[in-house]
Amino acid sequence: MSRRPQVLFQPAARRHFLRGAQHMVAVLRPTLGPFPRGVLVMPERGIGREPEWLDSGGLIARRMVQLADAYADPGAMFVRHMVWRLYEDVGDGTATAAVVFLELLEQGMRYVAAGGDPTPLCRHLISMTESICAALAAQAMPIEGRQQIAHLAESICSDSSVATALGEVFNIIGAEGCLDVRSGLRPGVEREYTEGMVYESALMSPRFQPDGISRLIELEQAALVISDLDVCSPRDILPAMEAALATKAQALVIIADHLSDEAHLVLDVNRRRGTLPSFAVRVPGLRRDEQVAALEDIAALTSGTPLRREAGASLTTITPDQLGRVRRAWANTTRFGLARGSGDPRALRLYLNALRCACKCADNPSTRRDLQRRIGRLIGGTAVVRVGAATTVETSARIALAQRTADVMRSALRSGVVPGGGAAFLGCRSVVPALDVDCAECAAGTMWRRALEAPARVLAANAGYGADAVISALNTLPAGYGLEVRSGRLTDMRCAGVLDPVDVLIAAVRTAGSSAALALTIEAQVYRRSPPVSVAP
Repeated sequence: MSRRPQVLFQPAARRHFLRGAQHMVAVLRPTLGPFPRGVLVMPERGIGREPEWLDSGGLIARRMVQLADAYADPGAMFVRHMVWRLYEDVGDGTATAAVVFLELLEQGMRYVAAGGDPTPLCRHLISMTESICAALAAQAMPIEGRQQIAHLAESICSDSSVATALGEVFNIIGAEGCLDVRSGLRPGVEREYTEGMVYESALMSPRFQPDGISRLIELEQAALVISDLDVCSPRDILPAMEAALATKAQALVIIADHLSDEAHLVLDVNRRRGTLPSFAVRVPGLRRDEQVAALEDIAALTSGTPLRREAGASLTTITPDQLGRVRRAWANTTRFGLARGSGDPRALRLYLNALRCACKCADNPSTRRDLQRRIGRLIGGTAVVRVGAATTVETSARIALAQRTADVMRSALRSGVVPGGGAAFLGCRSVVPALDVDCAECAAGTMWRRALEAPARVLAANAGYGADAVISALNTLPAGYGLEVRSGRLTDMRCAGVLDPVDVLIAAVRTAGSSAALALTIEAQVYRRSPPVSVAP
């Protein structure tokens, strides 16, 4: 291809776009279903990195940055962007959205190639998308009980040990609890639970660490200095100690940005004498916004006042009312925790509601995860799941699977579930109008009815069953029935415990419908060998 831009019009542009979309969806299709049919992704240069084994449609699409076929590349990159955007928003549903999108695209392009007008077709596709989403929401039911949570984890996660661990964890911490997924030191899955609010923060001095293996210091009935100040001399710390004694606290915890050696010595002397056991930790968080958020959360939990340098606060003027109170505080070389703060329950509830509203309205996935983590800490429980395997590649794959499963389970616990295995989609076919006249609305209805069967067809094919035979059999059964691929039986998906989060399916339908409507309106494609170089005026 020459270096000059090349413009391709219909029908050639449509043909190449479809080929690229089919290529990308073919890579994602094997990941749909409970059986681990993954994709091996080699490093870009083949040197210095191990290959990745992935069964997440979002991550697989993210790794594919360009096709060798330049004419098919726009279609593939269109699907890649669609899938990655969905992955960032809800964490799952990527393969489902991809197969539904491709079915709509293939049928829509046949309609347009036969002389149909894409504008009214796309309008009807969008309107039917909302009807299908409403039908999915009407099928939703809440998750209740340990057994349903365990079944949900098994239907989402292909790794049985990871699913078992996450089912147990979410039965304890609920939809809003704080969960950390980390790399394990040995093969297997381990979990631990910690009461209260836990931060990645360390003791400021080894003087505070007790002797012993755990190197953990614990204080009961402690007062808290909640600040991001620099404590430069003993004169700065004495008012805080006097204020703590005035509140009849049995211990003192200082959160600060820096503590001088002289101030460390004062705290250590008082600790050894038994006057006021204490320790100091650094402000949690690496970025400034993380530190501010941590101080505000700790203050809400303990009914204290954050002392910030931006506001001109000083420890020399601290009063007993500005100290937080907590029943138990602990710290070691890596973490710092608080349990059972004495904050006002009504004020804490209002604070949590404000965080929930901010989390719901957040557009950025990273911001949403940070807010969710803050809510989980304030609720009062933290779970850590450590995932290990024999190789680094397998460990990375299992960690990614556990994180994705955790995100989807949170969504399911908040918004409810519908019958899995494509059964919920099959139950939505009744809301799509079936018209016998030759019009755009009839074509859109036909496209959606076929597309709603696509997930069940792909699930059956991936499990080794005949897709046409399965769909024909399901058409004779009541709504909610589907193929339980592990046993090969046609059964009620709710009774079998095969469930899908309704939020994920609604997001997949909206993404596939809007993306297909947009793709069908493409009239030309511009190809470049390399992007143009901008020249400063």
